[in-house]
Amino acid sequence: MNLVIGLLRKHYYIKPYQGHMDFMFEPIDKYTPPEKPDFITGFPPARTFSKKGSFVWWWWMFLFEEDGVKKQIVAYWTTKTYRNVRVNGVEWGPKAEITGTPEKFTYNGMATAWYYDGKTFQEIKPKNLVISTIASKDSMEIKSDDFDLRANREITKLRFHRDDFDIDIKFATPVPPIVGYKRTLMTKKMGFDQQKIYYVRFSGKLATMGNARNLEGSVYMQHICLNTPAVPWLWGVFHRKDGAYFTYFTTFISRQLFRRNSECKPKWDGKMKFLNKNLNYTPAGEKTKRFKHVRYRVFRQENGLPGFEATGELDNEKLRVKVITVAKTTYTFSRFKIWRNKFFYNEFPSEVVELEYTDKAGKVHKETGENWNGNCEYSWGTLLN
Repeated sequence: MNLVIGLLRKHYYIKPYQGHMDFMFEPIDKYTPPEKPDFITGFPPARTFSKKGSFVWWWWMFLFEEDGVKKQIVAYWTTKTYRNVRVNGVEWGPKAEITGTPEKFTYNGMATAWYYDGKTFQEIKPKNLVISTIASKDSMEIKSDDFDLRANREITKLRFHRDDFDIDIKFATPVPPIVGYKRTLMTKKMGFDQQKIYYVRFSGKLATMGNARNLEGSVYMQHICLNTPAVPWLWGVFHRKDGAYFTYFTTFISRQLFRRNSECKPKWDGKMKFLNKNLNYTPAGEKTKRFKHVRYRVFRQENGLPGFEATGELDNEKLRVKVITVAKTTYTFSRFKIWRNKFFYNEFPSEVVELEYTDKAGKVHKETGENWNGNCEYSWGTLLN
């Protein structure tokens, strides 16, 4: 019997990105990432990582504007292969415990969301739940009591609802280059895989606190599987009304690894050792420009919150972006592993105050953030898996 199961697994693993995966988690070095990512067949299972110490999330950001006020929603669901993590005081105990077949399987997870209306947050408490997936060559569905994602080759529909919060949207199923895939290895067997939707327009309905209305905006999505300890990072994504977008991301080590609370304190902002550097800019209708020689700066605003500046060069092209944060919400992850380690995942609805792009001809293009909407993250602490 074991021999038969082994042969079946080997068969399934020949084409892991064609919708045939016997397990959700496999060694990171098992496969080469796909050159042309497929949102339908690549999305339902977690990306290929070791069974021990893996953490997976599906993270959605919806950016929109109502009556001239920039607003945003972040919703995500997640699973893991280890026990005993506390998220904002909620015990997230069960492992993933995947059961079923490659085409239809269930696992334990957690879901949460928040809505920022331009002034205040409506935060949805993290909740344990069972997630199910049905996958085929041309369609897929991921659902739980709180959310339902359905996609085929033409349209994707997503609903996330709980208590006084309900978002029900649809958008055209994305294809490359709007969908991207990247693998980052920290060691030979540790790292993270990412599938992303960089920018796609959505329409639908939103109901908050009994106020229901039609909604239009843009979507950013990350589907991430990682098996590394969580270390601090800086991250930002901003969408422009015309379809342009830019992103930056870096992980770093500093004394921020040992922080024990979520307060923003200027004294912790300096002396970071950046482990990777990323700054990308995609003008509307053009290819993504991936800048080199990237530098980051954290500065403090009058409201006590951090602001961020990133610069980069690409041959004769240059980019400098400066963003300010207008509010803050925190997810606190804690786990006893050697000691009670904590990780503070801070999110900041943000505004662009300066964007300066120098094109190949040397012409400088400057703009403020009137047409931009986005989000920044600044995390600290340590979470061992």
